[in-house]
Amino acid sequence: MLLAVFLTATFLFSSCENQNCDCEETETPVLSAPGNIIPVAAADTLYKNYGNSRVSLIELAENVTNEGDTIVEGDARYKKATRAVTMPYKAFKEYIAYIEQEAKAADVEIAEMRFYFGKYKNDFPQKNKKGRATLFLNPAAEFTLSDGTKDTVSYAIITGTNGKKRAMMVGHILNPKEGEVDMVGGETIESMSGDHTTLRPPPPLSDGDF
Repeated sequence: MLLAVFLTATFLFSSCENQNCDCEETETPVLSAPGNIIPVAAADTLYKNYGNSRVSLIELAENVTNEGDTIVEGDARYKKATRAVTMPYKAFKEYIAYIEQEAKAADVEIAEMRFYFGKYKNDFPQKNKKGRATLFLNPAAEFTLSDGTKDTVSYAIITGTNGKKRAMMVGHILNPKEGEVDMVGGETIESMSGDHTTLRPPPPLSDGDF
């Protein structure tokens, strides 16, 4: 009899203990390094290769006046080649959350993230970006083309007059052709392109970076 009571009490205590464990917040699993992680030395090599083969050519081409005179380094008008493009991590996460939200609403699956090279015009309002190279982002998805083949293409979101969303290839928005799906009156375009980055030449005061 005592043995039965003892076993019952032990079972109840164990059950309560397990229940408490179940209620506790589980730890975040530790992830393995993804396949696109490269060694620091390899990243440094990429950075230096670009610097050795591209930077001088870009700066030579960009630092010329309208009259054809060379602008020398040290001149206030001198433009350094863009070596890095930065975005606050919080803003980047908000961008990712936004495009995922819109993709779900439009029932489209994001297949790729595109990083496009771009260049600001020489009369761009922000002085530190005039004529500078940059990167901008846009998600891409698989679309069926007019000839029946499939391709992965950057897209924007179209919101119909009924509030329903759909994805449309950016080329169809920018250069619509006869026979392609066009927008109707009252529909709106929601761009998925992300910019508003900070452009950085090599760090001028620190050797703690690439």
